[in-house]
Amino acid sequence: MALKDIVKRLSNRNLWFYMAYWVIYLLFFSTQRFFARRYILSSMGLMEVDNLYTFKESLITNLVYLPAVILSTHFVVNFLLPRFYFRNRFYIFSLLLGTTILLYPALPFLVRTYIVEIFLYHHPESYSFYNYFAAMLIFVFGMAPLAWFKIAGHLKADALFRQKIEHDKLEAQLKLSEAELKLLKGQIHPHFLFNTLNNLYSLSLEKSDKAPDLIIRLADMLSYIIYDCNSEKVPLGKEIDFIKCFIELQKVRYEECDISFRLNGDLNNKQIAPMILHTFVDNSFKHGADKDTGKPWINISIAYKEGFLVFNVINSITVNHESREKTSGIGIDNVKKRLKLIYPDRHLLIIDNSGDRHSVFLKIEL
Repeated sequence: MALKDIVKRLSNRNLWFYMAYWVIYLLFFSTQRFFARRYILSSMGLMEVDNLYTFKESLITNLVYLPAVILSTHFVVNFLLPRFYFRNRFYIFSLLLGTTILLYPALPFLVRTYIVEIFLYHHPESYSFYNYFAAMLIFVFGMAPLAWFKIAGHLKADALFRQKIEHDKLEAQLKLSEAELKLLKGQIHPHFLFNTLNNLYSLSLEKSDKAPDLIIRLADMLSYIIYDCNSEKVPLGKEIDFIKCFIELQKVRYEECDISFRLNGDLNNKQIAPMILHTFVDNSFKHGADKDTGKPWINISIAYKEGFLVFNVINSITVNHESREKTSGIGIDNVKKRLKLIYPDRHLLIIDNSGDRHSVFLKIEL
């Protein structure tokens, strides 16, 4: 073995802890054996005080028994625990552990019969149930701390592993959410442009004088989409200005539509995901004012109170099956997904399409 490998092994803290543990174990049980044997021999009058059992004899005796304890402890700690306990095979582990504890005294008996009594005591003693039970207790007390440290180390490593898995899972979900959000934003912009350009096309066919004003407003709105909507959050004021501009743009086309837009509460210095509110406003025109051949109307309100943004859109609809089926589309589906990604468990969305009206109630915790 190379010197580098030896130095590496000697620098292992676990090795030094392991050696120190068995030294302490040896000293503890040597002291226990020494005082117990002195008390028994002296109380029974079997030996004179000058010839009593010495600590050196106790230390040597326990040193002879030590390999059996170490081997049996290794069997439990490094074989039974990893193979059965850590794999949740508790029944087999309990059975094998109990068997090991019950059979262990056979090893001290062999050591005592063929080594201790021949080379150390020179006077055989009977092996009673007390010796059998004492051997089991000594083994259990010696094995238990190392087993506990092994289990504690496994639990710590398992907790760190689970934590890493959870962290990796959250990172993967976050990356997936970001990718899906970018995809949804990419779908929203063409969707909005398609609707607005349709309006522009209609006015151009009519050679309306309102077309230039629509183009200017469209340019302002495109500026918001291109430069602001790339951020995860935008100032709420900018989103509201965008909606205002959008409403004014729609008024050019839907002159007969009665539009109400109300703001309440302190809406300054708040942040919101871009194009969340606009989608519902756009939907109210597309499936409300555009389809209602009577006297269409749209009521829009935005309020902020106690940390919550409350957004409400109600529009008239034509009472027929076709209009009800078409009051949702890619825009609404996308905004629902965005709300789940950006405001999980922090929003309430209620869409009602009954009677002669279509209503959207959205509450977001900002």
